[in-house]
Order: sequence, then structure tokens, then C-alpha cells
Amino acid sequence: MKVVSVSTAALLSMLAVPLAIAQTQPAPSTSPPPAATAPAESKQTMWYSHQAGEVRASKLIGSTIRNTANESIGDINEVVLSKDGRVAAVIVGVGGFLGIGEREVAISFDALRMATDANRNTVLTVNATKESLKAAPEWQWTSSTDTGTTGTGSTKPN
Repeated sequence: MKVVSVSTAALLSMLAVPLAIAQTQPAPSTSPPPAATAPAESKQTMWYSHQAGEVRASKLIGSTIRNTANESIGDINEVVLSKDGRVAAVIVGVGGFLGIGEREVAISFDALRMATDANRNTVLTVNATKESLKAAPEWQWTSSTDTGTTGTGSTKPN
């Protein structure tokens, strides 16, 4: 009988060890780890819904701009964003023919008027003449960081 009780005691002690280990380990947490928790100041909604009257930048690039006399004065080559993410200006290719002899000028986005024609196309108009655009300071790309300034000459980024 002693053999049976020793065997039983050994068996029970082997079964008890995993139970004791399981009880000493902390239970898994249901809350996210601290690194995944958003800071208190960023409780803003990050999702966005399209609003009436908005236009995609990809639709602006390549669009023709007309003056108030309904003459084509150039087309948009780039959209410039300010540090806060708002559209600050559009870079317009003016003059030239089929891109040859074209120069770029920056037009403040606030100076553009957007409308929709009967075919639901966006029509861009600015109060400027071809002569005033020829006299405007040329937009110059300053580095490969895609920043620019008005000045002379033009060196587009790679």
C-alpha cells in the first residue's frame, strides 16, 4: 500500500505544479499596451467625408485656367500646400506652345474662381491678362525637396 500512496502522492504533486505556475502568472490584459494608446490631445476624429464643392488635386493638375475674357492663359502644373496643409497656390504654365517656351508662375489659390459648367466640368478663372502673367515673377524650384520660390530661371525637381 505504501507504494500506491507514494505513487499517488507523486502523481498529485506533478499535477499541482502546473496549476501553481498558472496561478502565479499574471492574467492577460484586455487593455491595449501603453504604446498603442492614443495621447489625450489627439482625440480628434481622423475620418473625413467629401464635402460639396471640393475638388481633388489630381483633377486640378492639368486643368486649363481662363481669364475673365474667357481666354486660355495656361494650365496647372502643380498644387502647392502650406505648412498647415491648405492649398496655398497653383503653379501655372503660361506662354509657349505645347510646353515649349512655357514658364511657370505661382497664382494664389484664393485668386482662382471655381465654377461648374453645364456638363459638370470644373471651370477655373482668374482675373489676369496674358500680359500680366508674362510680367509676373517666374516660379523657380529651389531643390529636390519640391519647394520653390518666385525668381528667375527654372530648375524643376527630379
